[in-house]
Amino acid sequence: VVWSHNDSRGEPVLYAFNPQGADLGTFAVPGAFSIDWEDMAAGPGPEGSGASLYVADLGDNFAIRDGLIYVWRVPDIDPSELDGSFPEATPIALTMPGGSYDAEAIFVDPIDPSLYVITKSRTEALVFRGPLTSGAEPEEMRLITTLFLDAEVSGADISADGSTIALRGYRSVWMWDRLPGSSIADTLKADPCMAPSPDETQGESISFDLDKNYFTISEGPQSPISLVPRG
Repeated sequence: VVWSHNDSRGEPVLYAFNPQGADLGTFAVPGAFSIDWEDMAAGPGPEGSGASLYVADLGDNFAIRDGLIYVWRVPDIDPSELDGSFPEATPIALTMPGGSYDAEAIFVDPIDPSLYVITKSRTEALVFRGPLTSGAEPEEMRLITTLFLDAEVSGADISADGSTIALRGYRSVWMWDRLPGSSIADTLKADPCMAPSPDETQGESISFDLDKNYFTISEGPQSPISLVPRG
């Protein structure tokens, strides 16, 4: 199943498709709001088990969030078993220290379960790490590294086994191989390799399948889903 969502001013719903783009339904995220949803991720729950989807409201083009973002966790369920809505959604409130940042990319590490947020700036991309839960007050994320890619990061993913990290820009895809025992921070300190990027108007999403092929899609109505086979 390929899961997707709309951009700002969209409803708090997720859309399910099969890999060929056929519609599998629209499903509400209960209790959620959508100011500027920008990315989502698949990964385990906070204890490292189960299968969850994470959708992030973190876009901040006008610097009004003061670093506060929201992520909703829902169970990763076969859409044929859903009746118009996910059974539950867990809110996660997080802050990025140091003020407002525009960000459009997240992933969830399946090896050391944590949420990663990458900011969107042509000059530098800040990578923040945070928990998969929050309490009465928002949890503060921690800056782990800074990337200099000479392009804006508009999407991210990590493979299901945690061994490959992918970031994408509007017209670029960067990848890092993660050695066994290495942290995300150490992995991202190495130079990335450039991977094929489909010719899309405004590429804003990337997602691995279980075989490390990856899907991409552009922002905009009726955008085609591209599948890039593993090289």
